[in-house]
Amino acid sequence: MTSDINILSARRTFFLAVNTGFVTEGIPDHRFLDFYATRSSPELHCSIIGNVVVPRGYGSNAVTPILTENPIWSDIAASIKAGGSVPGIQLATAWEGYVGSRKFRAPEPHAFISEARRLVDHMTADDVGSVLSSFGLATDIAIQHGFRHVQIHAAHGYLLSLLIDFRINRNAAAVLDELASLAERSKRLGIETSIRISLKTGDADFDSSGTMQLQDSVAKLPFDFVDLSSGFYNIDKRLIYPARTEVIEARLQESLAVGARHPARSFIISGHALRHDWTDIGPNFHPGVCRDLIANPRFLQERQNGCRNQNKCHYYSRGGNHLTCGRWKPLPDHS
Repeated sequence: MTSDINILSARRTFFLAVNTGFVTEGIPDHRFLDFYATRSSPELHCSIIGNVVVPRGYGSNAVTPILTENPIWSDIAASIKAGGSVPGIQLATAWEGYVGSRKFRAPEPHAFISEARRLVDHMTADDVGSVLSSFGLATDIAIQHGFRHVQIHAAHGYLLSLLIDFRINRNAAAVLDELASLAERSKRLGIETSIRISLKTGDADFDSSGTMQLQDSVAKLPFDFVDLSSGFYNIDKRLIYPARTEVIEARLQESLAVGARHPARSFIISGHALRHDWTDIGPNFHPGVCRDLIANPRFLQERQNGCRNQNKCHYYSRGGNHLTCGRWKPLPDHS
């Protein structure tokens, strides 16, 4: 354990974005602030608050936070910084009419890809431009609130994950160029950046062709980190939230393969990342933690005391409206 900790001391550990549901009409409440404040520490490089909807965007469910000028966002950033971590924010949007599946696996995975293609085909150049400008505006608002890491959510079947994929969007190259410009502009402002992508969707037929090309096209973008997730929410959530050993190991190997092709790019890997043997994992990889820190806010100081796969954190799939955990209980809602 000591040697493993020494190896990890040279890496940057991230608290990966999660939608807590701790909002009131899209505005974070005291539970949201407490959740991130208590999990920030000098051992954590960056805490990325999750699935925050950009202006003019659409949430993935009814309890998704929406970025505004409200000062609560500045309070959240300040509380994360006070705890010893870099305040980070993940920017996202779905689309009007989007409904997230409550099932973990779709009975007909190809149906979502067909729907995605129809959706993108009906978007005009102005429509796409408006989406991208919303991410630029959201980045500016986030910086004003004190966030110093901005993550672009282009994974899990949300809108940007469709727009960057040449298999779904014939104009994907132009979208990638705009995201590159956003990353470069943020870098000039001294802001750390990342982009989250899905290694694959979960639709085996779709994933059998073009997956590596998509991964490589994103890895070439000038973001500081590429956050390697997997799965589309409406196809196979088991890939997003890996629990079985073989799924965790497959995701690790898929992540390492991308990193090996791009040794000059830094990657965030997750899926019980701190439980891997990091001895032979290249220096361009950094661990992303989620469920372990949900279960125990002091997990980085108590590495043996984390998630036990009780699965209560999957609140949306269970019909709940906010994050819960079998090992940790949130503050009561005083709204």
